[in-house]
Amino acid sequence: MTATRPMGGSRRVAADGVAIRTLGRAPNLPSQVARMISDEILGGRFKAGERLPTERELAETFGVSRNVIREAIARLTFEGTVEPRQGSGVFVLGTHAVSALRLDAEMLRDRSLFARLFELRSILEGEAASLAAARRGRKHLAAIKTALRRLHESQGTPQSVDADLEFHRAVALASDNVYVAIFINFISEHVRASIAKANERVDLASRERINKEEHAAIYEAIAARDIEGARESMRRHIGKAMGRLGLNKD
Repeated sequence: MTATRPMGGSRRVAADGVAIRTLGRAPNLPSQVARMISDEILGGRFKAGERLPTERELAETFGVSRNVIREAIARLTFEGTVEPRQGSGVFVLGTHAVSALRLDAEMLRDRSLFARLFELRSILEGEAASLAAARRGRKHLAAIKTALRRLHESQGTPQSVDADLEFHRAVALASDNVYVAIFINFISEHVRASIAKANERVDLASRERINKEEHAAIYEAIAARDIEGARESMRRHIGKAMGRLGLNKD
């Protein structure tokens, strides 16, 4: 199977001869891919108990990056539609799964509810950082450092939002808790627009200072295996992000 360039609204033929619509460069690609995979499950192409195609195959089929596929699978996992099994792949659980939590766009337009989502991020990501400090391996630390470097290099560009999310996902993965990583992946797209909005409110020099003082502090605490320091650095960062968005004002 050869990779398909995202063209938007086109269709390609999967390995089994079934046509699947590909996606263009639209916003919220993980959400769209998750919905399309769910549609394929409901339509009977992927049946309960069967293993989904590999991450690489799905990326080629839908014409998106593997990161987009990972986030789409994380969403479907959280909703109970699929289940990743270590060393075996991702399996379909059924066609009648009900999401335990729905974070729709209308709800997130409510300022007070969006502030509560950031409170949840502070709790969850603070603990993820503390677990990362306790459990991280060399590969985990290298991934966080790489994400931190990309975040620094991307300041002032449209790629800075992706780099920011990559940093938080790398910390979540370093927690060595698959459920923590899944949930943080699930909510990452819902805060994407808020990160872009926060970036618009500060100049480039301020963004660089934020990266140096906030993100770097998280990395350094994790590197030093400072469990409490990692937790507090992450919670301080998210609290300041709330302030930049005006979410911590009554």
